[in-house]
Amino acid sequence: MADRDTKQMIKWSLLGFIVALIVANLVIGKREHRTPSAQPVLPEISTIHSFNLTNQFGATITLEDLIGRPWLADIIFTRCPTVCPRMTQTLGELRATLPSTLRYVSLTTDPAHDTPAVMKAFAEAHGSNDTDWHFLTGSKADLMRLAIDDLKLISVPKEKGKRDNPNDLFVHSSLYILVDAKGRVRKSFEHDATNLVQQVQAALKQLEDENVR
Repeated sequence: MADRDTKQMIKWSLLGFIVALIVANLVIGKREHRTPSAQPVLPEISTIHSFNLTNQFGATITLEDLIGRPWLADIIFTRCPTVCPRMTQTLGELRATLPSTLRYVSLTTDPAHDTPAVMKAFAEAHGSNDTDWHFLTGSKADLMRLAIDDLKLISVPKEKGKRDNPNDLFVHSSLYILVDAKGRVRKSFEHDATNLVQQVQAALKQLEDENVR
């Protein structure tokens, strides 16, 4: 009787062990095959809030006009004697290699001078007369709210004693900022990075992968 009870105990112990192994393997397998779909591939740095600005064609541009497609943004001013023309030219060159669905936004930090007509002339001088690239002007407060608070760019007036020439008016970021189709800032890029095209393409691919998960 005791032997039979012992055999039964061993049998049930082995069965319990086998069941435990099966359950453990199932749990581990789920963990290994679980995709990180709940977490974005790129961090969500900030969110763009509603804005109302004017582009180089005199059209009102709001956040709603940009929702639905990713966009690259930067900050410039047309009197800039140094980095702004280079940034604008580089952004124009990027457009030839990046997806046609991508939009572009260049904000002025000098709205007192950079009227829509001035911005239009600047855009045309640097190879852009397209409606998918908005050169935006408006009130200084609205521009800085979008540029500094939301896009996390920098723009400060340069002290007169530190200016290299009369048009050396501002110290500002020389980055391109990637905003996704939902209006969230996801990544920044140095304008003079040697592998800039590859960096932007890789980030756009990551955003695409998020959308299909």
